[in-house]
Amino acid sequence: MESSDEPSGGRPPAAGGGSRPDGGDGSRVSRLWLRALLGSRLTGRAGEMLGHVEDVIVRLGAGDHPPVSGLVGRIAGRELFIPRDRIGEISPGTVRLTGETLSLLRFERRQAEVLLRRDVLGRRMISVGTGRLITADDIELASSRGGWRVVAVSPRRSGGLLRLLPRPLRTAHDGHGALDWSDVEPFVRHVPSSRLLMPLRRLRRLHPAEIADIVESASHEEGEEIIHAVHADPELEADVFEELNTEHQVEFLRSRSDAEAAAVLAEMGPDDAADLITELDQERRAPILTLLPPATQAKVRALLSYSPESAGGLMSPDFLAVPQSASVADALAAVRTSELTPPLLADVFVVDAEGRLVGAVPLPSLIHPDPGTAVSSLVERGDTALEPGDDLPEVARLMTDFNLSIAPVVDERRRIIGVVSVDDVLEAMLPGSWRRRAEAEPD
Repeated sequence: MESSDEPSGGRPPAAGGGSRPDGGDGSRVSRLWLRALLGSRLTGRAGEMLGHVEDVIVRLGAGDHPPVSGLVGRIAGRELFIPRDRIGEISPGTVRLTGETLSLLRFERRQAEVLLRRDVLGRRMISVGTGRLITADDIELASSRGGWRVVAVSPRRSGGLLRLLPRPLRTAHDGHGALDWSDVEPFVRHVPSSRLLMPLRRLRRLHPAEIADIVESASHEEGEEIIHAVHADPELEADVFEELNTEHQVEFLRSRSDAEAAAVLAEMGPDDAADLITELDQERRAPILTLLPPATQAKVRALLSYSPESAGGLMSPDFLAVPQSASVADALAAVRTSELTPPLLADVFVVDAEGRLVGAVPLPSLIHPDPGTAVSSLVERGDTALEPGDDLPEVARLMTDFNLSIAPVVDERRRIIGVVSVDDVLEAMLPGSWRRRAEAEPD
């Protein structure tokens, strides 16, 4: 039933181009907008009036430009299924059917079928290209060798003025601002009898912070659908959770079991996991903490012993340190095998035989020297470090004075126990209302 054929030329024509149903020549069209198709007359082979077009049926999982699998027509007061092989010529306001007979069985939605008018039109979807939510004001279809395909969506303009225009003007789009369907992701959780899941392929094109922005500006149901989608990728799910504000983190963990919550926290950075645990209901903290992997649990418990706005509470216990005797080659090998995120690799710390901090070497300083050079000879900053009890202003002062992107935190014996990154400081200092870059809904 489904075809992999794209519109002529091997790919859909660019959004907004091609013939139009309102071109005035009465000829078969190759492109049209959904609103222009809805309500069109359904006629038989001889041109006799049969009914009207009620909806368009697609299967959204079928490629970047999903094929139309049929129409829903209203004939003699009944909603009937019209398969795509019965759709013949389409001209302005008219769809002529082919064949001699038409099944008179009432239309019943099949598994994974999506109706463009009922399920998509007028609803919000994710614009992957912009990282924002849009509302589908109209949907463009294009003719292909195997039938019709969904190729573009026209976002609703601010204020919805387009919907106030007379129908002929409202449907006479010029394609301006239309988005290719491959650059949007509709919500499908509300679709009746649908087992569709929002796929990850397009969401992975977004930065975790962009996904978090969208979740925070979406409704609870929409946000749940996105979180459910990223759940298939534990690392991405953890990255998104780290970017969510506290309210949404708690909201989405509230509906999960302790084991599920612990699985999310285990993929997060220990400092972010510690912050989130303190926001959970008191009775859930200990059970979730005990379900974390032993190494992660030990790090989180240590962080929970510090004030949240102190250097100890802000720091990450993950960092890269090499002994004073190490060579440049040794340090670079440690960098290559490290699983730390790039921000935590900005500096390689040097420690003495007792584990005490000697100083830091910026990563770029390791690139040019001879591999046999002693890393201790490249130390640019000596024992410039924070103590766990230092408050936020002191942390910010030290990092500003020495232009640090990460600052070491040492214990009473001057052994390094963690690092504070500049993004940790910025997050702690920025007002909560500034954390999100912009509203994701432009309507």
